[in-house]
Amino acid sequence: MAIQTNDLIEYFATSTIEYRNAFQATQRANKLDINRKTAFQMCGFIIPLQGTARFSLNGVPYHMDEQTILHAGKNMDIKIKTYDEDWTYAVLHYETMQLEEKFKHFEHEHFAIELDNMQPILTKVEQLLLKNLSPDHFSQFELKVIFMNILQEIVNSARNSEYDFTLQQVSKVINYMHAHYEENISISELAEIFHIDSRRIASLFEKITGMTPVHYLMKYRVSKAKDLLKVTDLPISEIAEAVGYQDHFYFSRVFKKTTAQSPSAYRKENAR
Repeated sequence: MAIQTNDLIEYFATSTIEYRNAFQATQRANKLDINRKTAFQMCGFIIPLQGTARFSLNGVPYHMDEQTILHAGKNMDIKIKTYDEDWTYAVLHYETMQLEEKFKHFEHEHFAIELDNMQPILTKVEQLLLKNLSPDHFSQFELKVIFMNILQEIVNSARNSEYDFTLQQVSKVINYMHAHYEENISISELAEIFHIDSRRIASLFEKITGMTPVHYLMKYRVSKAKDLLKVTDLPISEIAEAVGYQDHFYFSRVFKKTTAQSPSAYRKENAR
């Protein structure tokens, strides 16, 4: 789900909320975590600290990277899939004490907040996690202040990022392609992950890159295949699979269409 920045600002400006707790967790690479739920009585923010992952709430996937914060509502199904590196994240819980009628649904909503600059937020999250270990009352008071400062940074960053939204979204799609080019990526999957209409994602992508997403992915896969043909002795069929093509005959046609050479001719000419 997407959210308008002005709605986010109004939600926090008109609501009475209380910081409750925070924790940091790490999920190892290439793992799938299921059968968990978000807090029953609290909402929260999932803030990535290192690495990337696919974080799903009630079956809706979000690509979590260094520019994404996720808001989770109460009692939601969680599914986390990590890739080739460990993923470390923080969870900050808060409880809503008073809400305007128009925002009561926020307690049961999940949405991503896209940001350009996460560093000020990460600095404050680190302070929060350290202070969270102290049981004295003054530290508990400081925790509330730090949490509100984090909210302020999130809102400020969201406002600033909104102006560069198009470039940011396309950059995130490109980064995702670069990380998962060996997988079967479709426009509909990208649209679901990044919560953009399929037609709009194609339009934005072509506007920024001058290519359709399919053409861009094809050229990127071919560039990866070139590297493998130069430095390895892998069979053409294995190289095809390594860059996302299960049919090596189709891969060879794509490669020749893009480079004007067959994979074997390219290897012969460029092998190191």
